[in-house]
Amino acid sequence: MTAPATPQTPQTASVKDSIEGRRAVRRYTAEAPSQELIDEVARLALEAPSAFNAQMRDLYVVTDDATKQALYEASNQRQFLEAPVVFVVAARTEAVTDDVEGLLGEQRAQVFASFRSGMSPEKLREASIKDAMLVAGFLLVAAQSVGLATSPTTGWDEEKVKEAIGLGGREDRAIGLVIAAGFPNESPAHPGRAESRLHRI
Repeated sequence: MTAPATPQTPQTASVKDSIEGRRAVRRYTAEAPSQELIDEVARLALEAPSAFNAQMRDLYVVTDDATKQALYEASNQRQFLEAPVVFVVAARTEAVTDDVEGLLGEQRAQVFASFRSGMSPEKLREASIKDAMLVAGFLLVAAQSVGLATSPTTGWDEEKVKEAIGLGGREDRAIGLVIAAGFPNESPAHPGRAESRLHRI
């Protein structure tokens, strides 16, 4: 297994090692990742694919103690207090964004807008949450590859999380995943995987 990376040696682990070595870690050392390392993880996470490449998701990087306290109060998950950084992946649930033409070009933007305009609010949310979860998955692997441990969480009050990151009252935003991250201060055992969850058709 590749040794954990340091802020001076990013991208040292293979994709295979990163996936096989990742665990849900809730305790972190006092060492804060460098801004360079955090930025690299965020950059790699945003390489995730999205429908039409319209990128109907945003990534919030939280290092502010007051915001982490608010995230804790939205969830009662203490890892948000201990982690030096918390990533919040948000879905953009509006039909289209102002920058869609710049992303897709005029013709594809029109196709995308036509496709999304026929969707109910529930379907818009569902589609954008899928884009957000792709970012979250990429982020977990990217963080592990540079030596950062993560704790992906789903147990929180969505409206309180939105308020914590400045999205309070926004009906055009939803929360996909909240991920605590930092250098690990524990080594959880492999939790096991159920063979029955693999289906070959």
